[in-house]
Amino acid sequence: MSLPSLDFATLRAAYAAGAITPTQVVRHVLAAVETRGDDGVWIHKLPAAEVTARARALDTLSPADRKGLPLYGLPFSVKDCIDVAGLPTTSACPAYAYTAEKSNLAVERALAAGAILIGKTNMDQFATGVVGVRSPYGVARNPFDPAYIPGGSSSGAAVSVSAGLCAFAFGSDTGGSGRVPASYNNVVGLKPTLGLFPRTGMVNASLSFDTVSIYALTAPDALEVLAACRAVDPEDPYGRVAPPPTPVRDGPLCIAVPRQVDRRFFGNREAEALFDAGLGQLAALGHQLHEIDFQVFFETSRMMFEGPWLAERYAQVGAFIEAHPDSVDPTVREVILSAAGCSAADAFNAIYRLDRNVRQIREVLDEVDVIAVPTVGTVYTVAQVKADPIATNGTNGLYMNFVSMADLAAVAVPNGFLANGLPMGITLVGPAFGEEALCALADRCHRRRVSTLGAAGHRHPAAA
Repeated sequence: MSLPSLDFATLRAAYAAGAITPTQVVRHVLAAVETRGDDGVWIHKLPAAEVTARARALDTLSPADRKGLPLYGLPFSVKDCIDVAGLPTTSACPAYAYTAEKSNLAVERALAAGAILIGKTNMDQFATGVVGVRSPYGVARNPFDPAYIPGGSSSGAAVSVSAGLCAFAFGSDTGGSGRVPASYNNVVGLKPTLGLFPRTGMVNASLSFDTVSIYALTAPDALEVLAACRAVDPEDPYGRVAPPPTPVRDGPLCIAVPRQVDRRFFGNREAEALFDAGLGQLAALGHQLHEIDFQVFFETSRMMFEGPWLAERYAQVGAFIEAHPDSVDPTVREVILSAAGCSAADAFNAIYRLDRNVRQIREVLDEVDVIAVPTVGTVYTVAQVKADPIATNGTNGLYMNFVSMADLAAVAVPNGFLANGLPMGITLVGPAFGEEALCALADRCHRRRVSTLGAAGHRHPAAA
């Protein structure tokens, strides 16, 4: 028996038809994990007996009970900066590890909804970077070409979905960590509105801008996980309840795109052509494209890794790094400790500057429905990133970092392939709480631009 695609529609249809059971699915998954060997994806794998016991318990449920579990039988993974009760949380730093007493509420909700946890995944240490190479646990192997980075910081999470090991995964996203790996792995990455997922029960990179994020094979799948797992923790001062959703518009949208002079692909003409083709698809769907000056967006993105905002990362883990400097990746250490000398005045001036920029960004969204940007401007090999870690990280986050800083929602979706076989994505950005509309638009584009899911070769269940 071969394993079907792990997209929700296909797997549910197989379950409903009795063609496969959760136990059979996890046996396939565990065998695939074993076959891939030391692929850099996992920091902590649950024992096979424990995973199988969970699946067998789901096998025995009645059809009526299964209907009450929206994520029934779906294998998933969790980035190792997010707590799972009884398991170690390392944030990719072994010396920092602690055993979590309780799970992040998103994880609790997923388990309560019938999902099956496979393990905890690799990441850029302390979620500092969008490249996926800053980990003592190795580099999560890009399933399209291991010479290339997997993207980060949620590298293992994205690869676990792309490689057919999980139906969905929880990552985290501060500046782009839940979207950049989506592009490198031909999957969907949903960065929800800040506050829909709790910032408690996780190691925060930046408490002001962090969120749990979702990787899935399709945009509707990611949206389902958000609906089933979002929660407000009473201990989280940043938690928010989404207002009632507005109906998704069927008519033409006004979509803002960077003006031609602002588009940066760092010499990668193929990537530029793919983005143009993605914009052409949006236009073919009947939407109006409107070019805008993108300088305030770029300036806001750069602020994520400037001194005053980096000081928030220092507030989270700076004392640990200073006490254990040899336990920390050199680039991560350099980046975070560079903010140690920032003053309170520097921080307030940075806040004022951000507030001015955010007002301008939101004025743009008062005039348009969506902003479309490349997820990344180009792709890098592992060797290129290790040779120039700061610059390559900065270019990979150029179009991403402003999203959380302006309290927006975003979804990264597959957009095509380069001649070397590497996937590229496009990201759709909208107002806070706009996930449903963004995912609807993203899915229409995905079905028309890329017919395959992840790296396993399965077709999109609704591909045109």
